This record gives sequence, structure tokens and C-alpha cells, in this order.
Amino acid sequence: MFAPIPIHASRHSETHAPFTPPWLYRNGHVQTLAGLYLYAPRKTLSQAAGIRSTTGDVLLPDGDRLVYQDDCPAGWQTGDRIALLLHGLGGSHASPYMVRAAAQLHQRSTRTFRLDWRGCGAGAGLSRYPYHSGRSEDVAVTITHIQTLCPGSPISLIGFSLGGNVVLKLLGEPRHSLTQLVGIDRALAVCPPIDLHLSVLSMQQGWAKLYDRYFCRSCTRDVSARLRQRPDSVIPDGWFSRRPRTLYEFDETYTAPVSGFESAADYYARSSANQFLPGISVPTLIIAAQDDPLIPFSQFRNADYSAGTHLQTPRHGGHLGFCSFRGQHWLNQQIAEWVVDGR
Repeated sequence: MFAPIPIHASRHSETHAPFTPPWLYRNGHVQTLAGLYLYAPRKTLSQAAGIRSTTGDVLLPDGDRLVYQDDCPAGWQTGDRIALLLHGLGGSHASPYMVRAAAQLHQRSTRTFRLDWRGCGAGAGLSRYPYHSGRSEDVAVTITHIQTLCPGSPISLIGFSLGGNVVLKLLGEPRHSLTQLVGIDRALAVCPPIDLHLSVLSMQQGWAKLYDRYFCRSCTRDVSARLRQRPDSVIPDGWFSRRPRTLYEFDETYTAPVSGFESAADYYARSSANQFLPGISVPTLIIAAQDDPLIPFSQFRNADYSAGTHLQTPRHGGHLGFCSFRGQHWLNQQIAEWVVDGR
């Protein structure tokens, strides 16, 4: 069920079972909402999978801190595999897709680190600056920190949506040397917006406007919450007097000026992963549904890939959905097979 698409990389779909949801789920919006609400875990990861989870933090060069959940399976030893999981916009370590993926990897004896971006989840109140799609340097610092905790362990990077873009950007950037990325032997990006400008503008059309409004309001509330928790948070002058109505306006008036970009267009141009894809040397799998209502599929057709990048493009799946009557079993299985089995 994978449509031929013109890419410059080998395709990985031949060794993966196709995703064929029941007809009730063959709609991108249904898939997206089902993954977010219908199959959301009712228990914490420790309750659901018996994982011993601890909390740790990472000090960043600018003084902000990131927080992670360290999920260590019984019997795990130094040198065994670990995976760093990165959530999407508005998410956290407790997002359903993060919990499900970690639980699946736990069954395969993989230790997972579920990272909260700046100011998210357990890291609320610990950052003056916001997270965004270009924060690859934060991931690089986190990897170095994890390597000190788990010396010699092979590392897999798994990014969802915004987190997927950051993973791909990190791996393809020339400023990150092979020495910095040593130990990373696998990477996976699920529904990454590799063309940020195209993705944000597409959400201003049709039914996607509902998602745009949701994310804009969510991001605006996060700014208010951050300011209450950290009165020294960086906020543009007069920002609350002209609150944004779209995600583009939010990035134009808040993300860009606070994060050192000239404008939203400059932020998107410098942070989109599509320009870095040819430089990726780590074996990487990208999973992108053709009916994703948030991310136009055309950006994957038009991208240039490295030889070690594999693209899996089921016709259905929505945005971080890939649900059947069994939940997200298919997606979790793809993650486990790629990370643990390397296929």
C-alpha cells in the first residue's frame, strides 16, 4: 500500500508490513484524533509497563534546563541500547505517542530517555527561553549528558513531529562533528515538518485552520504560564497587547524575536530539516502518512535524501496516528523493529 514516490534514497518499505487501517479509520483527521484521544494511555508508563522511571535534568549553556524521564528496564546493563525520545509541539514526556513508544521499547530491553523541551512537562518553570523546531543544539547537549550516564551504549534518536524535524536537522548539520554524534547508530522521525514554512501556511487553509487555532492558543497559554513561573522569562515588549491569531503570527511576534531570528520566515528557513537531509550519514527512517492533515506530503516528494535515509509513506495514518482497532500497534512495531532490529 505504498505509492511510488521519486526520491534519491533507497526505500525501506519492502521490509515493513504495510499499514492498512479499517475503512472507518481511512481519514487523516480521524487518524490524528484517534491517536491523540481514543487510544491515549490511561496509566503512567510505570503503571502500564512496570518501568522503573527516574527524573533527571540537563543544564544548557544559556542557563536553562531540560528535564527527562529515564525509563530503565530490569536487567539493563551499561553497553545495552538506549533511545532518546523527542516530543512534538505542545507535547511532553507524557504525550500518548511518547508513552506508547517507550513501553514498546521497554519490552525489547531498551532504556529510554523521554525528553521535555524547554518549559514543557516536568521542565515547566526551568527555562527563560522557549523551545522551537531549530533547537538541535539542545539535543546535542542532551546526548553528551546521556553518554556520561551510559558510556558505550548505542543511541537511537526518535523524534515525533517537531521533534522529528530537530532530529533530522541535528544529524545533517555540518557544525555537528562526527565526534559529537559518536554513539548514535540509528534515527527515526515520525511525521516531521521538514519544510516549516509550507507546513505552517498549509494550516491556514480548510479544516486545518482548527489545528492552527489549537496550536496558537496552546502556545500562547504556554507563554503566559512560563511568565508566571519565571518572571524573568524573555518576552517581547507589548506582546500581550496584540496576541497572535495564527501559528505564523505567534512565530513572527514571539518565537523569532525571542530566539534570535529576524522573522518567522527566517526562523523557518534556518530551522527546516529539508536542507540538511543530504548530509545525514546515520541510518535514518522517516515515516510520513500521505493523508497527514498538518504536514503537506509534497515536501517529502521534493526533498533530497542521503543514501542511508529510508522513507516509509503509508497512504493513511494522519498526524502521529497510524491507528487501527488495536491502537497504534503498527507504528510502535515499526519503531521497535527499526531501533532494535535495524530493519
